[in-house]
Amino acid sequence: MFIIISIIPAITGFLFGFDEGVTSGILKSINSEFALTYHETGFMMGLLPFGALVAACFTGRFADYVGRLRALYIISAFFFLATIGILSTHSFTILCIMRFVLGLSIGMSVVVTPMYLAETAPTEMRGKLVTYFQLAITLGILCAYIINFFLVEKLPWRWVFAMGLIPCSILFVGIFFLPESPRWLYMKGKIAKAHAVLVNLYGTRFHPEKVEEELNLIKSSLEKGPKEGVWKELFSPQALPSLILGVALFFFQQVSGINVIIYYAPIIFHNLEIGSESTTLLATVGVGAINILMTLVAMRYIEKLGRRPLLIIGFAGAAFSLGLIAFASSMDGVVYQWISAISIFLFISSFAFGLGPLPYILASEVFPINIRGPGMSLSAASNWGFNTIVVATFPILLEEVGISYAFYVYSIACIAGLLFAIRYTPETKGISLEEIEEHIHSGQPLRLLGRKSA
Repeated sequence: MFIIISIIPAITGFLFGFDEGVTSGILKSINSEFALTYHETGFMMGLLPFGALVAACFTGRFADYVGRLRALYIISAFFFLATIGILSTHSFTILCIMRFVLGLSIGMSVVVTPMYLAETAPTEMRGKLVTYFQLAITLGILCAYIINFFLVEKLPWRWVFAMGLIPCSILFVGIFFLPESPRWLYMKGKIAKAHAVLVNLYGTRFHPEKVEEELNLIKSSLEKGPKEGVWKELFSPQALPSLILGVALFFFQQVSGINVIIYYAPIIFHNLEIGSESTTLLATVGVGAINILMTLVAMRYIEKLGRRPLLIIGFAGAAFSLGLIAFASSMDGVVYQWISAISIFLFISSFAFGLGPLPYILASEVFPINIRGPGMSLSAASNWGFNTIVVATFPILLEEVGISYAFYVYSIACIAGLLFAIRYTPETKGISLEEIEEHIHSGQPLRLLGRKSA
């Protein structure tokens, strides 16, 4: 059962990654067909994260109302609709509208999927299962990069993009086999159904008394928290540190420039004058492969080392590699070009090890159950807000000030993120969601959770 729970919802992450990766390969063809300026390119590219921003603002409360599974159905429907719309249009306006709808789908997935996985997984597997979402993103990116390498120069760009309909269909069918979140069921008063889901999930793994223990923990957390998940509760003294943590981690994740590299990888490699167009596409495949490899490494160590160490290592590596890219790209010579390229791979490794999965994991863990939906919504909304700004402004920065100065900005942002992680990030490894909530309601500083010293 846990295999189904980890794989099917994570397909939403695959769709997210596929769109990011495939767009980088077909962007040149889109620009050529629609004769876009770099301002129009930035506008079109920024519409997807903007749509995700809009979706993230309402998805948490919406998922609290309709349930996690119904929200997953809507995610797949939006993705299907947007893909068909993009395939059938020759209008730049319609293309932009469909990019916005695609953003709605992806924005919803970033809220719903980690929340569903965190609420369904047992404590000792929670970090690993939520990381499946990030792993699926990296798999989607790599698959798109491979498709780009082999097919982007041989097939019309619409046919390449249409391949996203395959995982979208698998997601829609697979949701039929998923149980609803037991914590959501209990929150809605469906106690018998929550009990049945827990028995189905944990019955073969734990003793029967473990199911009752889980139900009692959920009941206790609901009684201590606010009766309704209202937005104002997010700004209460107890919940505000969780909100600040979620927003800050997503802020630093995005201003690291990760989506600049994912969306514009071929353009960046071209600007570094690494080689021919086929060489730059092959280099992007390498980016995707390293992304997956290091995400797998993170999954192996997330429950051994903990959340905070991985985050600190990720920020340190990202800051160093981005600074090296900025320096080497400002110098002339083949050696510096290859230093820049290798540094990009080092950055991807650092990001996948810490910056990629940890914001999703921590944001899905640190909010009390009654405000988890709104909390995830606002955290994810901030993520997409920062994403929109970074992705939409990169073509302009590239044209106006050059690639080197842009990467200096991203490096400085990661240094700030490193300092934040060292000081304010709690450690949630091995702590149940209800125990985390108990700490929050106790009034103790969130940053002390799971840490032996401040």
